[in-house]
Amino acid sequence: MYKMNDDYPVEVKVRIMAGQVYAAAELGMWCFDPADRSLYYSTCPNEKEFLAFFKLSGCFDYAFETREGWDRPVILSDSLGLIWVGENIFREGKAFLFILLGPFFINQTSLKHIENELRQKETSIQICREMMRVLSRVPVLHVPMMNQYASMLHYTIMDDRVHPSDFYYQHDFLQTLKNQESDEKAVTEVSSDKMAEGEQRLLQAIRDGNTNYLRILEQVAYSNDVLLSNTGNSVRDGKNTLLVLNALCSRASTEGGVPVKTAREMEMRFAEEIEKCGSISKLIDLNLKMIEEYVVRVRKSRGNPQISKTIQESCDYIRANVQKKLTVEMIAGEIGYTPYYFTKKFNKEMGIRVTDYIKQARIEYAKIALISTSRSIQEISDSLHFGTRNYFSKVFRDIVGITPADYRDRMGREEK
Repeated sequence: MYKMNDDYPVEVKVRIMAGQVYAAAELGMWCFDPADRSLYYSTCPNEKEFLAFFKLSGCFDYAFETREGWDRPVILSDSLGLIWVGENIFREGKAFLFILLGPFFINQTSLKHIENELRQKETSIQICREMMRVLSRVPVLHVPMMNQYASMLHYTIMDDRVHPSDFYYQHDFLQTLKNQESDEKAVTEVSSDKMAEGEQRLLQAIRDGNTNYLRILEQVAYSNDVLLSNTGNSVRDGKNTLLVLNALCSRASTEGGVPVKTAREMEMRFAEEIEKCGSISKLIDLNLKMIEEYVVRVRKSRGNPQISKTIQESCDYIRANVQKKLTVEMIAGEIGYTPYYFTKKFNKEMGIRVTDYIKQARIEYAKIALISTSRSIQEISDSLHFGTRNYFSKVFRDIVGITPADYRDRMGREEK
């Protein structure tokens, strides 16, 4: 279960991630010895107070009494709405370290919920103020971002991917979410959907080494409306967002074929460049430079001499424009070929007809939309120009093996 990279021992990788998540969202990391429950180190501000919260809430005992078999992230929570992510580090089949991320809140309504809880418990005004002062420093994450951080922690420890549907959850986590519902729920879901879908499309472009990433960036608008923190300092918030995106791009590049060592070196170099930026304009420029370099590295690692540059460009164009009414004539015109010559050349080099490749690209997009948004299957079908939901389901089943509804269900996202 435990993996060790000769160049990056897992303890070093965890410490690097600790610095990154704190820089990105002021999210603390804790490292415990499971044998005696002692704390090795923490990057969390107000360590004493938050450790007390963790113990008094019952999460501490729950974690150390049940964590022995945990081989994936576990989401812990308490009645106040504090959330923690924990995972074991194994050596020779036995957990020798327990890593914890947190605490954080799921949304902005958490502090209001805490005030209500304290009033109901008749807490003194002085104690209430002190508790609120400490808790005001707790970062706020939405569920998709919580899932991203948990997945990043698992990948850092295990060098393996995990889907949120495979996380472990403490029994009262869903109740915590229910307690934090508000009238802004619909707005939050739309914002989260936008961020999740846009992010996944961008990361897929990196995995593909897609040089049409600029077109995708325009479509997903990964900008200030999906910042991952709100410190009141726009430059700091931009840096935080770009640090997280950098880590995700690094992982996507390894999935696209870039050696792990190369991707990690790129990630560390860009993290240093991000911190040196002194303005939003410089961050925007660095953002484009960073994505371009990750795309180029993937493209080099996946270079296929059997596929010409023009045909690869046509594939990139198709993947970047799957929501358009694509035609062979349109694509051929983009690369300067006649439709007849283009279709013959594409089929010879790719081993598949252009129209079938378009269908496959649209189904790949549909898979992202199904698991990262709450859009209906009909809406997804319409956006990809399948004509009818039945035809969309047929094509999806022919390519994936199951229907869109079954795919969404298996991947843990119910249609709204």
